[in-house]
Amino acid sequence: MDQSQFRLVIPSQTRYLNLVTGLAKRASLVAGLDDATAAKVSIAVDEAVTNVIIHAYGGEGEHSVELELRFTAEALEIHIWHSGRGIRGDQMVLPDPKEYIKHPRKGGLGLLLMSRFMDEVQFKADEVSGRNECCLIKKIS
Repeated sequence: MDQSQFRLVIPSQTRYLNLVTGLAKRASLVAGLDDATAAKVSIAVDEAVTNVIIHAYGGEGEHSVELELRFTAEALEIHIWHSGRGIRGDQMVLPDPKEYIKHPRKGGLGLLLMSRFMDEVQFKADEVSGRNECCLIKKIS
């Protein structure tokens, strides 16, 4: 199988989000996705990395977030690793959009957007290394 990949490591600071989202959008276009889909992938990556910075690291900027983009014939995979507090797949509770509209609040839509914009969203923990992973997959149609 033909596969190429590359990695980027950024500090856990929101000022680097534009770099990450721009990269995600360009990678999506390189993978063969259309512009609208590339924009959605970019939003999903923004939400995932923002969640790592704010929730996993509690806003502490001296940690790192590692991204790996993998291009295959079938999909674009974006793996995001961190060593902060993790979320497990069985802990992922998506808000009901209708309830959210009735009772709006700041935040809370990141997981919903990620799950709607990507074909797969997976959360894993590596007990040996102590790192957590969020994997976002967008299939190439």
